[in-house]
Amino acid sequence: MKAAAASRPIVPPSFFPKLLLPFAIPILVTFALVILVGERWPRTIAPGSGLALAGLGATALTGVLVWHRVTRGMSDKRVHQMAALMCGVTGLMGWPVWSFGVLPSVNGFSLGPQEQVRMVLERTEVTTVSRSSQLNHWAWLRPLTSTEAPGAGRYFIPEATYRQWNDQRPGMVTVTVAGGLLGAEVVIGYE
Repeated sequence: MKAAAASRPIVPPSFFPKLLLPFAIPILVTFALVILVGERWPRTIAPGSGLALAGLGATALTGVLVWHRVTRGMSDKRVHQMAALMCGVTGLMGWPVWSFGVLPSVNGFSLGPQEQVRMVLERTEVTTVSRSSQLNHWAWLRPLTSTEAPGAGRYFIPEATYRQWNDQRPGMVTVTVAGGLLGAEVVIGYE
């Protein structure tokens, strides 16, 4: 019994809190962007042009860097394996934060030339913001041709645009898009 207790690896008290960093880092970066940048950069990504793969890459890089930093100077393989597992789990928890928080803001930092695309307005809808009485307004749009970017899907629209489209019931609308810094299409406006 004492031999099993003696072989237990000893880690510093900060070991486990540091393993939460792959989740905490993208949250802290998101808060910093909100405070420093606010809404100066457009961040609405067109459907089919997401940043999920880039978010996965940022997640993996963050997890590996944290794992390397935390296990540096420790020789026990069990500690390395436990740290890798924890960094993987907490990193996956941070993946949506990278994909929908940080990277869309970075993507909107620098835009390419704007392009206007005619799209078919299929329908509009309203959803309630979680734990709030506020509403999100959406339009289901599809391009005239399947090869045209941006893709078909649900687009977030301002309330004024939602009301105008519901009053006028247009069959066709114009969406202004531009390529972002990370390659995703950013929605600039609607007509």
